[in-house]
Amino acid sequence: MQISDPVYIGIDTSNYTTSAAAVDGSGNVITSSRRLLEVGEGGKGLRQSDALFQHWKALPELLSPLLEQYRGRIVTVCAASRPRPVDGSYMPVFTAGTSMGRTVAAAIGAEYMETSHQVAHFYAAAYKTGIDTSKPVIMAHLSGGTLEFILRDGEKYELVFGTNDISYGQLLDRLGTDLGYPFPAGKYIDEAALRMAPEAPKCPFKRVFMSESGLNLSGLETSLRTAENMLSADELSYFAMDRIAESFLRSAEALKDRYGVSQVLVSGGVACSQFLREHFGPYGYTFGLKEYCSDNAAGEALIAYDRTCRQRQ
Repeated sequence: MQISDPVYIGIDTSNYTTSAAAVDGSGNVITSSRRLLEVGEGGKGLRQSDALFQHWKALPELLSPLLEQYRGRIVTVCAASRPRPVDGSYMPVFTAGTSMGRTVAAAIGAEYMETSHQVAHFYAAAYKTGIDTSKPVIMAHLSGGTLEFILRDGEKYELVFGTNDISYGQLLDRLGTDLGYPFPAGKYIDEAALRMAPEAPKCPFKRVFMSESGLNLSGLETSLRTAENMLSADELSYFAMDRIAESFLRSAEALKDRYGVSQVLVSGGVACSQFLREHFGPYGYTFGLKEYCSDNAAGEALIAYDRTCRQRQ
């Protein structure tokens, strides 16, 4: 049966966020809600079993309002089933979203489909921007546990560069919790770096080591943590962000030259950084809207809309 005013539902259950979203028949995000998982005071992460339990508690509360509001209009439900669009990619937390997605779709007679968390990040970050998805794009996925550059060409996603040790997000969280900020600490580091930016002090730390295989951030982490008793929190935050920005710029520009790609899309929680957005203004990189950069289900809902529409053509 053709529904005149269809709605497409997305579900995402990542390491630290439970989220649900809805897209209308014109491809507009009409609802997007999320809940951060609780990390104990002083904690620097969650075990998969603890995260999974919290997802199961949060999902009914996030989905029930959508099912009630859009009753009779939901045609497709899409959930993230794995971290990346590659064989063997797996993380237990995503089973909460897929199990709930299948159950909901079967109960209301909607189509069910799956995607990867990373592909959903692309769709969410590209939403309402000037990115031309018909042309190749280098997507930087910068989150709490991920630092990857993905070449997206059509429906093909290829990992072309990344980190050999830790991610930007891990660096910021480890430094931030050392400085007494709550976990996740990225936004507090960002705010401190912005306070220091007008002074623009010269960074005393070496540039991030970069090789053909990727970036190595552990050296910078060691340098920053060693200096914690010698520099202020604002100074350390600024120097961390300064070196992150410098290493990102070298990586992105090298990849643009290597693959002949002009578009760079920055996604993930670290992409919410105002420091990075201001720093990269002259370079023409596209940052997703902040509300769709960090983990969210808008990407899954947009994928549900896109795939369903293409199937009907």
